[in-house]
Amino acid sequence: MAYRKGAAAERELMRLLWARGAAVIRSAGSGNSYSPDVVAIINGRAVAFECKAWSKSELFVRREQYEKMAEWSKRANTPVFIAWKYPRAGWFFIPLDYLEHKEKHYGIRLEDVRRLTTTLDVILG
Repeated sequence: MAYRKGAAAERELMRLLWARGAAVIRSAGSGNSYSPDVVAIINGRAVAFECKAWSKSELFVRREQYEKMAEWSKRANTPVFIAWKYPRAGWFFIPLDYLEHKEKHYGIRLEDVRRLTTTLDVILG
């Protein structure tokens, strides 16, 4: 069930990006690989997204997954955003470095996301 919900969110994000003129690709085996779930290229600039479909008031990312995304971002010289699909609120786009380091994971509260998030149009330029 969780995989289907996540995969559906990734495909929805791809459609949103495509509609805004980006070329998009979804990573095979996303969630278990070294790369983010979705990469968008627009006007010669790449942006990557790690998708989360989560209905709790705080979003968590495993430390290992965060570290892989940070390394990927560094190697690709491409920003990575957490794309959080929240029920009945839509999408929130959070720069990776906005997540707070905890003992075993990184996280951010929904109330902080509502203040700090940016729009997809701003991200794509």
